[in-house]
Amino acid sequence: MMYSTTVTSKGQVTIPVEFRRRLGIKPGEIVNFKLAQNNQVVIEKNDWQRGLAELHKEVAAHMKKHHIKPLSDEELDEAINNAAEQAALERYQRSLSE
Repeated sequence: MMYSTTVTSKGQVTIPVEFRRRLGIKPGEIVNFKLAQNNQVVIEKNDWQRGLAELHKEVAAHMKKHHIKPLSDEELDEAINNAAEQAALERYQRSLSE
C-alpha cells in the first residue's frame, strides 16, 4: 500500500490513518524514523513496553546462563541504600576538600 502526503513548511507530515491503525499509533505517541540503505524511510511505533519486555528476557537468559541468582526485593533495597550512603559520603568528603 502506498499513500502520499504533503510536507508542511515546518517539515511536518500526516501519517495516513490506515498506517496509524495498523501500527496502533495514537495521538501523543512517539514514532521512530529510520533511513534504509536505499534511501527509503521506515516509520515504526516507538513501543518501549515491547523493548522493555525483550530486555527483561535477555537479562533473564544471561543470568540463567551464568548461574546468577536474582536479588530479593530486600537485598535490592539494601544494595540501593548502601550505594546511596556511599555516594553521600563521597560527596561530603569532596565538599570538605574544596
